[in-house]
Amino acid sequence: MPPAELEARQVQALPQGLCRETIAEWNDTAGDYVRTKMFDRKQFVTDADLEMGGHIQKLVAMELHISGEERQRLFWQEQGGRTTVRNTIRKKRQAAQNSMKIAFRGKLLMYCILIPSVSISHRFLL
Repeated sequence: MPPAELEARQVQALPQGLCRETIAEWNDTAGDYVRTKMFDRKQFVTDADLEMGGHIQKLVAMELHISGEERQRLFWQEQGGRTTVRNTIRKKRQAAQNSMKIAFRGKLLMYCILIPSVSISHRFLL
């Protein structure tokens, strides 16, 4: 049998290990998924929600197309997948809270300016 045919017949399995580029891409994609899709439905997450085999872990693994239990476990527990999701949710929630505070302050300031009976000293105390 010629070497070309022999090479064509042999199928090599992909290694179970993860390279740095793959991990970096998965972490970026997991953060994007949380920011764009998941945060609209789930704003508060406990550590129990982020356990391996939990609902959130399965959603993230499915979104990232991570095949194999061992690869999912490696990414989630050892390569920062859980930490990325937790931190992204915290940052997104904090940004939402800050924007609500700013919007509230803007409405309160506008309300004080529109009322003519409020003295100037009260307007700038806000």
